[in-house]
Amino acid sequence: MKIFKNLKFRLMSGLFVFLFVVFYIFGWLFIDSLKQNHTKSIESVLATAIKDLRYEYEDDKLYGDELEDVKKEFDIEILYTQVAKIENNKVEILEKSYDLGNKTLNFDVEISSFSEDEIFYTTQVNKSLTQQKIKSAYLVAKKTNDYLIVLQCSIPFKKHNAYIKNMEIALWIGFSTLLGIILWVVYVIISKSLNETKLVLDEVRNIKIDGQKYQIQKTGVAVEIDELIDTFNKLIDSLQTSYKNVKEFGQNASHELKTPLTVIKGEVELGLRKVRTQEEYMKILNIVHGEVDTLQDTIEKILFLSTNNMEDIKKRFEDIYVDDIVEEAINEKQSFANSRDVKINLIEKQAVTITGNHTLLKIAILNLIDNAVKYSHHGGVVNIYLKSDRLVVEDFGIGIEKDEIDKIFDRFYRVDRARSNSSGNGLGLSLVKTILDIHNLDIKVESELKIKTAFTLFFNH
Repeated sequence: MKIFKNLKFRLMSGLFVFLFVVFYIFGWLFIDSLKQNHTKSIESVLATAIKDLRYEYEDDKLYGDELEDVKKEFDIEILYTQVAKIENNKVEILEKSYDLGNKTLNFDVEISSFSEDEIFYTTQVNKSLTQQKIKSAYLVAKKTNDYLIVLQCSIPFKKHNAYIKNMEIALWIGFSTLLGIILWVVYVIISKSLNETKLVLDEVRNIKIDGQKYQIQKTGVAVEIDELIDTFNKLIDSLQTSYKNVKEFGQNASHELKTPLTVIKGEVELGLRKVRTQEEYMKILNIVHGEVDTLQDTIEKILFLSTNNMEDIKKRFEDIYVDDIVEEAINEKQSFANSRDVKINLIEKQAVTITGNHTLLKIAILNLIDNAVKYSHHGGVVNIYLKSDRLVVEDFGIGIEKDEIDKIFDRFYRVDRARSNSSGNGLGLSLVKTILDIHNLDIKVESELKIKTAFTLFFNH
């Protein structure tokens, strides 16, 4: 839990610093933009006012009332205005507005830079007038060879500064509030995400590798976390499957290998008790040989059922010819059928091509034919039909009870009637079902007791 608290603190601290810097830069740029815009607006007002005064300038004279009229006309609260005569580099104030009283504006521009129809701007501080900066505009009203008449208008930044100050306060209050809201929302989101992550970790800690299926629920908080959970679920599923396969292999081996090993041990001990005749030794060896064959068959099937990986097998799928596989399987089981006096008839054969694994599908079909022969009566027949959409293997032997049909694909399950007639290990049909599942093929069983049994394998083209 301490790790999550430290992580939350680092995330929130980093986010706070980042947002503070972003908001500070944005605020500074915004305030600077406001200052520039207000400066331009003051310059615009000064330009309008000073041009109007120049228009009013007649007979080298401007009167105080005219200076005041400009203020009223353009709704200017304070407008410092004066008319200066510049002669021999000396400045003489001819007229000034009532706002100036007995004071004057600083004349702080180079006289040589003046030209007609051009307005010059300066920013100055005149402590005798105000503590605030003032913006001044200059315009030549009259120019002769001997002197210049220059109009000078100034507006203090007082209102401008107050407006900017209020905007700064409002902006920082707004930004601070917005920053607080964003941090709070992010804190809630991060807290929820970390809490969900902690719950996921708790679930992971409680998972036991015991072959059972576990599924960690998605949080719905973040796509990245859900993708991580998906990946972890696949990993857990793979581990559980591997564990289950290993466990089942041990159970299957101990269950199914015990009987033939007991028989082999018993026969060997019987042969060692005393000297036997050749016929007796041959009988014992035949029994041992048969049990060894059973052991070999059982071990091969257990290994396949316990270690097969569907995804790896599917990656190596290719086009296979089912009609060739059926013929090969019949040929391989022909001697076994002859030993039991059972005839295998391939009644119908069509060319069928599917995507899959040749060897595995052959094992499945071999097991179906083996079962059909094994559970047929002596002198019976096994009919095989290969059609474009299905393979049917039917026999006319002992049949299967209806309530047992759903169980025959379970591992080690053998119907009672079959046990008395066969030395099967109960893994054949389980192996068939596993192979068909890998190929995404369906199988259907129909049986009438003591009449017939038909296994139908459906191809999905």
